[in-house]
Amino acid sequence: MDKPKQSAEVSSPPGIDFRREPDFLVRYANNAYFETTSWDLKIVFGQTDLVAGNNVVVQHTAITLPWTYVKIVAYLLQTQLAAREAEDGHIPVPKNIVREPPKELSKEFAGKLKHPKEGIEAIRKLWQEFVAANPELKP
Repeated sequence: MDKPKQSAEVSSPPGIDFRREPDFLVRYANNAYFETTSWDLKIVFGQTDLVAGNNVVVQHTAITLPWTYVKIVAYLLQTQLAAREAEDGHIPVPKNIVREPPKELSKEFAGKLKHPKEGIEAIRKLWQEFVAANPELKP
């Protein structure tokens, strides 16, 4: 069996002593559900369970992150992905897994945002960059 590959190394603050609590768990997830507040983002992780039925996801872990750390984690995840693809080549994304965002927001949702036009434009731009980086998603 192959040894798991190590994460890409990035500069980390010196002097950090990482320790794990006695009840530390390692879990697998192939599904993430997002819940947001003004203060933070909760990511609820789960795994599909075909034995339980089609489209059944058993959720097992939730982690809540403040928005500043969400931004940092997004960057760190991108560095890990870039390093992995530099090592193994492009990681394809199956079609129909990630949906294209709407052209415009619903009036109900847009009414809750301070800057709905800028928000949907930013989301559409991210989608275009995502598709450009994953040509297998192009129609």
